[in-house]
Amino acid sequence: MGQNTDNFKRGTAEMLVLYLLSKEDLYGYQITQAFAEKSDGDYTMLEGSLYPILYRLTEAGYISDYTRQVGVRRTRRYYHLEDAGREYYREILADYDSVTKSISKILDRKEDCDNI
Repeated sequence: MGQNTDNFKRGTAEMLVLYLLSKEDLYGYQITQAFAEKSDGDYTMLEGSLYPILYRLTEAGYISDYTRQVGVRRTRRYYHLEDAGREYYREILADYDSVTKSISKILDRKEDCDNI
């Protein structure tokens, strides 16, 4: 994958994290696994890239976090989507839809890539 693909992925990662958290509370590793699973392995999110996004969303009040005991000595930090995060998700999804629609128009794309 090229540089442009990486930039596009970074720009959509926040939106995708919010979407996953809209379905259920998740801990970091679960989020990285969901990226890989839902994309059939085409889109990976390394934990080192994920945590800055989670911290930024937490600081903004879009998500919250809590810990849960999972064994005798182990805890996991789960992330929960707050109402402000749901609204923010709707806003950035609308922006994403608008941008991708405009790009498709410029590229004269319909449903397929036959015109290349």
